[in-house]
Order: sequence, then C-alpha cells, then structure tokens
Amino acid sequence: MNKKLLNILNDVETEHNEGIERTRNSRVLIVDGLNTFIRCWSSIPTMNDDGEHVAGVTCPLRSIGYAIKQVNPTRVIIAFDGKGGSKSRKKIFGGYKSKRKEKKIRVNRQYDEMMTDEDEHESMKRQYVWLFEMLHHLPVTTMMYDGIEADDVMAYITTHLLGEEEQAVLMSTDKDFLQLINHKTLVWSPTKKKLYNEEIFKEEWGLPAKNLLLFRMADGDNSDEIPGVKGIGLKTMISRIPEITEDKQLSLDDFLQLVEEKKKEKNYKIYDAILDSVDQLKMNHRLMQLDNVVIPADTKLKIMDRFDEETNPLNKRDFLKACIKYKIINNLGNIDDWLRLTFGSLITK
Repeated sequence: MNKKLLNILNDVETEHNEGIERTRNSRVLIVDGLNTFIRCWSSIPTMNDDGEHVAGVTCPLRSIGYAIKQVNPTRVIIAFDGKGGSKSRKKIFGGYKSKRKEKKIRVNRQYDEMMTDEDEHESMKRQYVWLFEMLHHLPVTTMMYDGIEADDVMAYITTHLLGEEEQAVLMSTDKDFLQLINHKTLVWSPTKKKLYNEEIFKEEWGLPAKNLLLFRMADGDNSDEIPGVKGIGLKTMISRIPEITEDKQLSLDDFLQLVEEKKKEKNYKIYDAILDSVDQLKMNHRLMQLDNVVIPADTKLKIMDRFDEETNPLNKRDFLKACIKYKIINNLGNIDDWLRLTFGSLITK
C-alpha cells in the first residue's frame, strides 16, 4: 500500500482508538448514492436464498460499511439524483447524458443467460426501492431533490455547509469530485480502496487537485457525453503548460491567457487546439465545475434543513425484518456485529 495513503489511514485509526473529541460534523462521509447502486448492481454476482440477484442492495450496504470502517466518519449522508436532475445542464448543452438510455447497463455476465432485458430492468427498479427501505432503518441521512443531481448536493454541502474545522469525505468513482480535494475535503474511491488527499492526488495525477478542472474541461467526459478537445492528454498538457502543476489555482481566463503567451514563443499544436476551442472549454466549465454549483434557493433551504436535522437512530428491529423479507439476511454475515461495528460510532444529534 502507498506509504502516504497508509499514513492517512493510520491517522484515522489513531483518532478512533484514542477517542479524540468529535462533533457531529467533524468528518462527514458523503456518498454518491446512484453511483454506488449502479456500480454494485451491475458488477457483483450476489443472490439471495431464492436465487434472486440482490447485489443492488447488499453490495451498497457493504461498500458504505467498508468506507465507514476505513475513514471513521462522525456521520453519513447519502445523496441521490432527483427527478429531472440533469435538466439544468441539458439547458447548457443538449447532448449532456443524451445517450444514457442507449447505453444499456448490464448485470454481471454470470446472469446473462438467466435474465432477459425486461428482467434486468425490473430487477434494477425493485432493488433500488429495497435499498431505500434498508437505508431508512440505518443512522444515515438520505437526500434527493427534484431538478438537481447528487453531485450538486454533495458539492453544496462540502463547499457551503461545512465549517472550516469540519471535514468531508466524498465517496464516488466519479472523477469530477477530485477537483474538490483540499485541506478539508478528501475523496474515497470505493473501487481503488484509496483515500485521496492533496498530496496523494498530486502524486498520482501530476498536478494539484485545484487545477484538475482545467484538464477535465479539455479532456471532456465520455460517460456524460461531454465533448473534449481532440489531441490533448494529461502528459502533453503538463509538458506544454507546466504552470498547471504549481501550487496556484488557475482560473480559465488565467489559463487561456497563459496559452496565448506561450503560443507567441513556440507554436505547439496543443496551443492552437485550446485557443480554437474556447467556447467548448467555457461550456465544459459550466457543466463540470462543482465549486459553486447552481441550485435553486428553495432547494438550498431544503438541503440546509435536512443537513441540520437529527439523524434517525439505528432501527435494528425493522432492518432485520427487511433483511428477512428480501431474504438477504445470510448475505450480510453476522448482522448484529456488522451493525454495531459499522454504525456504532456515528453521531446522530
């Protein structure tokens, strides 16, 4: 394991063992709910006692539980995309996530011969409902608001609701969240089992997180159908514009001015590609930036109110009833121990 990553996890373990004073928002684990659900539903071959595919329920619970044990949060918030969540970005760019319905999310290949397309669709819907029911019985806060995506909720909490001495740990495989890493914001990758801080991010990417957005705007995002600038890779950008690796945040205007100045000295193709794509870069900035997300005022109030609400305590009885109802009680191992060790240190008030 990377020594720097090991040091972070050791610090977390030390804090846990020494009982350092913690408040409710000292370290908030904020989970990308739909990202977690789809990743688990599509990739993990888990069946219940009746042979039904149930990875969309059991795997998210285990994945969130594993993250809790690794980062030792004081509370957990799970955000989901609301109805029409992508509308605001579609107004900026009509092609945003336009092919999502065409990109079929397939269940694990072990089920290829067991489930028809219709079976998969029904399985996904059914397990999504089950997961919400299970989360309702756990000491976590769930959030979902019409008209905005989970990214917006997570970013707004991180950048506007947490105090200077409070910390966010964002859990998602979405690279967009990496741009938010700073002295009070970490990112937990559930697939890499890696906790990113500023130092570890720069070691892996070669530039500070504060300047990641500049590359992401140029690179685009295939998963969201956001087009990029052709011929620009990370290594090329770092080589031709090394200023993005310095510990100074560059705005888009700063970046474009820098490229113009460099073009006067040497006319590399990358400079022309960037300067010929200014409108594209500006649009991508509006689509991809999370530092100041656009959320309606009334929705901001709902998020703030929900954030300040006390979290329901663990309802062990109803959680176990749901496990029995959906026949997944054997998929979670020793549930008493799992519930106690996973959720026992969370602060609900």
